[in-house]
Formats: sequence, C-alpha cells, structure tokens
Amino acid sequence: MTKRFENQYFIFGALLLGVGDILALLLFTFFGTMEHQMDSGFAEIWMITLPFIVAWILAGLVTGAYRSKAYSTMPQAVCHTLKNAVLAVPAALLLRWLAADKPPGWTFGLVAFFFVLLFMTLWRWAYTWLVRNI
Repeated sequence: MTKRFENQYFIFGALLLGVGDILALLLFTFFGTMEHQMDSGFAEIWMITLPFIVAWILAGLVTGAYRSKAYSTMPQAVCHTLKNAVLAVPAALLLRWLAADKPPGWTFGLVAFFFVLLFMTLWRWAYTWLVRNI
C-alpha cells in the first residue's frame, strides 16, 4: 500500500467514523426526547445534540479517537471511547449550560454520560468490527 493510499484511507475512515459519531449522538438525543415525551422535530433534536457533537469531536481530536489505532481492536475502540466520553460529556454539559443559561442537574449529567458512552461504544464497536472484517 502506498503512503498516499494509506493517507486517503485514513482520512476516509476518520470522516466515516465522525459521521457515525454524529448519527449516534443524534440517536441518543432522539431516544432521550422520546423517553421524556418531548415533541421535537429534527431542528430541535439537532440543537439539543449540537453541544455533544462539538464536544465529542474536539475531545476526539485531543484523545486520538479518530486515529486508526483507536479502532484497531475491540478493546482499543472501547478504551478510546471511554477516554473520549470522560472529556466530551462534561464539556458538552458545560456548553449546554452556557447556551441555555441553566445548569444541568447532576442526575442528567450521569444519565447523559452513561447513555452517550453506551451509544458511542456500540457504534465504535460496530465500526471496528466492520473495518477489521470487510
């Protein structure tokens, strides 16, 4: 494999992983709004999710969650997802607080952390499996 092809493959993989991250976070919000019986359209769901998307991607750049090592094995995928969640979820909650001028409750923070971690781990585990087996 040439260096140019490796770079293009890495960029494509990171972009695909990022798009999947965004979709997983949108699903997290969609199911959350359904659970709380909120009548939300796509625009509202997008605005609720935006702080999580920004925080997740920025944390991923810091933690290396978009490098090929982050999804080279299933344990690596889970480890990088956990590291990313530890940075991203508190940052997302802070961004939501700044945007809404209302601090999130600690129960929401814990529930958001758990479910973001769950959704992202499932997605990144599936992505890792696909990359390694296709």
